[in-house]
Amino acid sequence: MGGMSEETDVRAAPVAARVHLAHAVVQKLADDRGIDLLHLKGPAVLPGLRPEGRHSSDVDVLVRPSHLRSLVTAVESVGFEQRTSFATGSVFAHAANWWHDDWGWVDVHMSWPGVTIDAERAYDVLARDRVVRQIAHRDCPVPNRTAQRLILTLHSARSGGTTDLDHAWTAATPEEQDAVRALATELHAEVALAAGIGELELHRGDPTYLLWRHVTRGGSRFDEWRARLAAATTLRAKAELLTAAMRVNRDHLRMELGHAPTRSDIRARQRLRLRRAAGELTSRVRRS
Repeated sequence: MGGMSEETDVRAAPVAARVHLAHAVVQKLADDRGIDLLHLKGPAVLPGLRPEGRHSSDVDVLVRPSHLRSLVTAVESVGFEQRTSFATGSVFAHAANWWHDDWGWVDVHMSWPGVTIDAERAYDVLARDRVVRQIAHRDCPVPNRTAQRLILTLHSARSGGTTDLDHAWTAATPEEQDAVRALATELHAEVALAAGIGELELHRGDPTYLLWRHVTRGGSRFDEWRARLAAATTLRAKAELLTAAMRVNRDHLRMELGHAPTRSDIRARQRLRLRRAAGELTSRVRRS
């Protein structure tokens, strides 16, 4: 993540140590302001659910949606700068990213990809049986073992498959897998779970089927936008997607360039975007 100039500007501390400290910084800010959040992935993962020696390069937290504004104010008060918005962060519009020259990246999630119930209710479900894990000597709330298995499996699906799946799902007992399935049902995350564990074809009639097929198997930008339109639940959401499809993603362009894009940068990328779209449509017409 992030532009190369920003990533290389990170201070000399090893990445793993910096990530641990950044988790503690975010938790201190949350404690001081009564903000509800859960730490996800990286050092928040409970023992046995991830390969030994694997480290994260950023901090992932899930915030109670109604506490988002307070968290944003808190992290920006100590020098974090927003780099992507929820709308531009990913195809699931689930997270936004903040950068700090000392602490690196913090990804703030209001929801988790694949979970389709109301985000506030989903937070309550995932936090219901939370446990405390010490990160950099700070008590940090994390989801319980079943919720972490589900979160890691859904993350594996979104990432096109990761080694997390071996520990979080494949190595689980039948009873543990049943508990994950039950939690996925409660969160209306059955399709995403199926995508992660190789059962996606059982859900061909679901509106999100094409999106998860694209995420897990890949495809063209046209395939991605067609899948996102199919998954959009309202006419307004579909219209917003069509508008976004024609615009340059300035947040991503900034991270690619390592600096705020100029008007010239945006015009050049817009021309490239239109050329690529025209080329793909031409190719599809010829194939058909």
